[in-house]
Amino acid sequence: GSRDGDDAETLRKLSGGFTAVYVVEPHPQSFKNMINKYPNFRVFELAVSDTPGVINFNAIPHTYAAGTVGNSSMLRKEKTVGYGPENWIKVLAVTGVTILKLIDKPEIDMVKIDVEGCTFEVLKSFGNDIRLLKMLHLEVEKLPIWENQHLYDEIRQYLQYFGFKELYYVPGYNDGNQGDSVWSRID
Repeated sequence: GSRDGDDAETLRKLSGGFTAVYVVEPHPQSFKNMINKYPNFRVFELAVSDTPGVINFNAIPHTYAAGTVGNSSMLRKEKTVGYGPENWIKVLAVTGVTILKLIDKPEIDMVKIDVEGCTFEVLKSFGNDIRLLKMLHLEVEKLPIWENQHLYDEIRQYLQYFGFKELYYVPGYNDGNQGDSVWSRID
């Protein structure tokens, strides 16, 4: 999910100005806000998962405390971590393979995945087509924040298996156990 599109716009600018930006966002209000704020982005009102179909998604209301809408997820937070109200809705989920078919490009230069505990499932949903992605910017967790989530070590092993090399890890939230990991495909 992109929440507000701002990270996609930052990466677009840092890239020297990619002309094509594709964003996936299942939160209905975030989707509406993004298409108004960034009319040149192609935004899909979908979730990405290794299990396609109609799924449950906790769409934290935009009217709740600032910053918490970014905690919207297909997973529940661990009981010890608070983040706002639950607002479970039904959304359509597709695989990464399907997203690539919709985009219809031979390769994708950069993919940012910030999906609140579902990074592994999103990566897995690309299947062997994950090799069509040149660079990945991922939010990962080293300790569980979300119920039943896959952690950094499993994600690292998965990407190495598919021929990606980690360029760096930047610790962020939760005492450095949640952060950003950037990967490059090894050709």
